[in-house]
Amino acid sequence: MYFFYHHWLVLLCGIPAGILFCRWQAKELAKKRQKVLKCQFRDWITAVASNLQAGYSVENAFVKSGKDLGSLYDENTDIQKEIRQMEHLLQNNVTLERILEDFGIRSGVPEIENFSEIFAAGKRSGGNFREIISFCCEVISAGIDTEKEIQTMLHGKVMEQRVMCVVPFVIMLYISCTSPGYFDPLYQSPAGRIVMTVCLAVYMVSVAVSRRIVNIEV
Repeated sequence: MYFFYHHWLVLLCGIPAGILFCRWQAKELAKKRQKVLKCQFRDWITAVASNLQAGYSVENAFVKSGKDLGSLYDENTDIQKEIRQMEHLLQNNVTLERILEDFGIRSGVPEIENFSEIFAAGKRSGGNFREIISFCCEVISAGIDTEKEIQTMLHGKVMEQRVMCVVPFVIMLYISCTSPGYFDPLYQSPAGRIVMTVCLAVYMVSVAVSRRIVNIEV
């Protein structure tokens, strides 16, 4: 707001925008946390599939896999917290499908929700859990691998997008420092303020569009 208007009163108008940005940033951090949790969940059910192959029952396979993940994930990670909660609920006679269903809803990760639904359906129909869990693990792994490949391909473009978002401010700062008063007509006249408002709107739209281009969901 200061770069575009050079007036302290206009800074007050930027407070709501700052609040909206904080909410947006919170959503972005939540998405990153969900992606990490999805990878952790993939490792968890991979260990479950291995324990089922070793002859463990379904419930014991889930509990044993949590201990197997101790070497991969710290006890403060989300997946370890969920595993500890699962063990506690199983001791209180809560069914495993109920636990997984609640986990899927709370996580907000579609893959975990789908897994809980498939697991519950298999439990009701007496399905082969070794095949079910192995298949779900393969599907989740394929999605994660595809997403990583896309992110790798787009890494350079993402960096370019971030740089381009900063370039206009760098140019304005450079000109303001090297040629004081050069932008005064834009800041001190009604027509200039209108022009800067249009520029601000174009800049915001450009940033939003560029983020949508590089943000590809799998």
